[in-house]
Amino acid sequence: MAKVTRRKKFWRVLRRKLFKPLLYATGLSLLLYLIIGNAVIQRRVVEVQAPRFLITRISESFDETEFMHLLLTAQELLKLPKASSQLLDFVQEPFPGKCPPYLKEQLNRMNWEPQAFLVRVHRLFKMYDVYDRIVRLDDTISFLSKEVEEGRLPVAIVSQIEILKKERMAIIGKDISQEEFDFVSEYNGLILRLKHL
Repeated sequence: MAKVTRRKKFWRVLRRKLFKPLLYATGLSLLLYLIIGNAVIQRRVVEVQAPRFLITRISESFDETEFMHLLLTAQELLKLPKASSQLLDFVQEPFPGKCPPYLKEQLNRMNWEPQAFLVRVHRLFKMYDVYDRIVRLDDTISFLSKEVEEGRLPVAIVSQIEILKKERMAIIGKDISQEEFDFVSEYNGLILRLKHL
């Protein structure tokens, strides 16, 4: 009888001191493993997952939303040192340009296919060149008009000023639309930074 009670007591103590803590530790370890494993798997799925949409269309046509997105993307990339240097080299290349892997990854993250981005950047540069030409014409017209008004130049120059005004209007109709001109006028600082740095 004493042997039976000793054995029962031994098993009871063994269960209480060894099996229950072992069971709790195993359960807690399994729970932690599931939580951490799930977090790692979800993070990997999010990182590998392709963006919901990717601008892949190779086009030079002006779409204000796309070009605004282009400028925002360029602004974000210029803040990253590695991406900034790669971007400034990439936008100077002729189409189709070779995009460095890190820059390609950043562009994809911002929903751009590199060649589509490059085509639009080149279009932006062309628009800026035309805008710059118009601004120079405006400055010339303004200067000449002021000189004629103040009597420092002969009145015959007025016909030349009219020719310059007609040239300006022809450029806005033929080489750049009014919408494109307004867009470049508003964001010319960022475009210039992207073009010349």
